[in-house]
Amino acid sequence: MGMLSDFFIADASPAPKYEGGEAFDDADKCQFKWLSPLQGAQFLAVVRGQEYVVDMISEFKLVTPEDAEDWTMFVPQDLVNALAMLKPNEVPALAAKFAEATAEELGWTVDDFIPVVSDLSALARRAFEKGKTMYLWNCL
Repeated sequence: MGMLSDFFIADASPAPKYEGGEAFDDADKCQFKWLSPLQGAQFLAVVRGQEYVVDMISEFKLVTPEDAEDWTMFVPQDLVNALAMLKPNEVPALAAKFAEATAEELGWTVDDFIPVVSDLSALARRAFEKGKTMYLWNCL
């Protein structure tokens, strides 16, 4: 068993009900495992070019109640913007930075992160084009 970690896009209001994403088009979601707001905050530090501090987790604002069975959070807009503007030839370099930033928790390689960064970049571009908001959904 692991943590499901889906990034998805939807209208910002009302708060979306993701519930595993079955009602969402495949182009509107990226489904992963083991990515929590902790890793999201580390990604955020990388794209901002600053040192990670644990308080950055709070920038992934919770949309669902804390006592819910699964949690949906806003993805900070500057992370979405950075991913949306990413060029294909820049993916390996960002994947390397994400791998380095999360090495202690995940231990993933650059090659593990390349498809993650590519998929998130495509999703962020779609969010931008459709005027939608990006969210992170976690479920144990």
